[in-house]
Amino acid sequence: MQPFHITLYTKDGCTLCVKVKAILDRLGLFYPMVVEEFDITTDEAVNAKYWDKIPVLHIDGEEAFVSKIAEHWLRRYLEERKALK
Repeated sequence: MQPFHITLYTKDGCTLCVKVKAILDRLGLFYPMVVEEFDITTDEAVNAKYWDKIPVLHIDGEEAFVSKIAEHWLRRYLEERKALK
């Protein structure tokens, strides 16, 4: 199975982002994934779009989660996507 390509949109001081990183670490034990972090402050357009919404996850190029990311939601999403890969 091809790994999931996950982008975590974040910025310094985002405490919710730290929690999402821990979730990704745990789920990475069960699902192949490549995780990339994108600092929203490095791109004016991205910062304008997500400044009050992070953490945001894009999975395989699609916006999958905005603001609220629970481990069981992400696990369910990955299971559904795994069946399609």
